[in-house]
Amino acid sequence: MIIKIIYFFLIFSIIFTSGCIVVKHRTVADEVTLVNLSPKPEIPMSDKLVRSKKGDIIAFLPQDWFFVDVEEKASADVFAVAVNPDYTLSAVFSTIRKNEVTDSVVIKEGLLGLARTSLSYHENKTAGAVKQLGRYSLIQLGTMSFAKYNFSNSSGALVTQTAVFKSSINQYYEFSLIPMNISGKPLPAQNEIDKIFNSIIATIQY
Repeated sequence: MIIKIIYFFLIFSIIFTSGCIVVKHRTVADEVTLVNLSPKPEIPMSDKLVRSKKGDIIAFLPQDWFFVDVEEKASADVFAVAVNPDYTLSAVFSTIRKNEVTDSVVIKEGLLGLARTSLSYHENKTAGAVKQLGRYSLIQLGTMSFAKYNFSNSSGALVTQTAVFKSSINQYYEFSLIPMNISGKPLPAQNEIDKIFNSIIATIQY
């Protein structure tokens, strides 16, 4: 039963299909924070491997996390979903579909443009219910680069953190850490959620 609830929650929280892309153009100085993070995870990680369908990216799950099979329920863009033991956090790995518009935006704006494109997908699929919180961040972890943004579809009560990146074969990807209130258990403290997010992206290799 709880797995079915997870399907429902994830589908309506973040999982999307392809749609019209509307990218909002703003000035970089007004919306970007530059962040340098440790390339090492801040929490214990497991040997459970996330791998993209093309094999061009890998990542690892935190200790005690496990995969959830949502293949028949999720968008074809989603290739891995995992949850923590308390069912209060979910990690979702997705592709961002390549097309001429996306390629053009990434060529002009780099990872910031890819982050804008990713957010636009979520906004369009929820008829504007998703709202960005805070600014975009450009993150450097050793040789790996990411763009990050936060959003909520619950007036800020549940905040999803999303990182986008480009692989070595120029494929586009998105990783999101989604808080869930389906188990009745309290969410981890925000600093713990941040550590989990940072630790997962520290394991991403592309």
